[in-house]
Amino acid sequence: MAQREFSATSGGVLLASVVAIMLGPTGILLNTFSLFIAPMSAEYAWDRAEVSLLVTLFGLAVAITSPFKGWLINRWGARRTMLGLTAALSLPLLGLAAVNAVWQLYALFLLIGLLAPGNLPYGRILGLWFRHRLGVAYGLLGLGFGVGGPLGLLVGHQSLEAWGWRGAFLVYGVLELGLALPLLAWLFREPAPGAGVAAGTAVAETALSGSTAPQAWRSASFWLVLGNQVLAVFVMSGIMTHGVPMLVERGLSRGEAGTALSALWVGMMLSQPLMGWLLDRVATPRVALPFALAAVLGMAWFLVGDTPSGLWLAVFLVGLGGGGESGTTKYLLMRYFGLRSFGVIYGSIQPFTFALSISLGAYLLGWLYDRAEGYGTAEWVLLAAFSLAACSLFAFRPYPQKLP
Repeated sequence: MAQREFSATSGGVLLASVVAIMLGPTGILLNTFSLFIAPMSAEYAWDRAEVSLLVTLFGLAVAITSPFKGWLINRWGARRTMLGLTAALSLPLLGLAAVNAVWQLYALFLLIGLLAPGNLPYGRILGLWFRHRLGVAYGLLGLGFGVGGPLGLLVGHQSLEAWGWRGAFLVYGVLELGLALPLLAWLFREPAPGAGVAAGTAVAETALSGSTAPQAWRSASFWLVLGNQVLAVFVMSGIMTHGVPMLVERGLSRGEAGTALSALWVGMMLSQPLMGWLLDRVATPRVALPFALAAVLGMAWFLVGDTPSGLWLAVFLVGLGGGGESGTTKYLLMRYFGLRSFGVIYGSIQPFTFALSISLGAYLLGWLYDRAEGYGTAEWVLLAAFSLAACSLFAFRPYPQKLP
């Protein structure tokens, strides 16, 4: 029965989700932002904190609107919400190609954050299609980041070389409007009411049992998941945002730095499906602990690495460990609280991960660079965050035997 959850229809939903994540703002835009730091800084005479403010505005906008987007998904469904946001999102992405003033750049990044769906629709809709293989489905969803990272770096680098940073943003907008949106319209949909796993379609109605949002917010498990994710996402997004200049500071050329940074997504591409497979088979959240320890080891190695191959391996371990650990959120929330109010519960996690981890985190690393005139202090902060995230896993409670 479990194997039959994967069908042409459910597989199409998963494929559309992977591509949409890959080409969306939390995919290609954040994955490749470090490529834009140098050319934007040169054009506008910005320091690292000022250019990082673009990511801060984007993340804060996502954070502020995530609970509302979760409510929309619960009220109107993932498909309608996703199609509307994706269509609207392509416009400010295309608009980045035409900016001629700093305020326009800030305003468009803010608008992109307001419209970005984040991971909310995918978590909800896959929970309706999969039950026994939900961990694997969520792990495969992570390929949107794992495959999208190196692919985005390649597309972004080639576009920057050919047309400058404005032309690169134009390419991103065209991909969102011309590829992601049609694929979502074709394949991304909720299961028909009453469809069942036996028919190779969707999970039965019992999947919608679980906690209300207030019940989840009163639970220690919710805050443990949140704290772990804030720390893990802070490091991962920090490496994504500042990775290229960090590696250039270690003596690598920009080309070598881009190659080394691609190891982050190679690690994620391997770890997230593996993590999903393990989550379906090992009934404890501590299954993420080996991944967390690998991330700590990778970040420690990053501090002392000084060769292209050594830094590639360090970044790979960060991606392998951090990708596996940060990819557990949707599954853990489903196991602890069910799908009854999943959109609202997951939507209440995202304000913290985007506001604290991505927005303030990106700015903090830029600020530390400017004050220390190097990334050394920032890298120690990243190591400390990964270490705390690993320790927090020991406090996680067993999954409930039965959802309320």
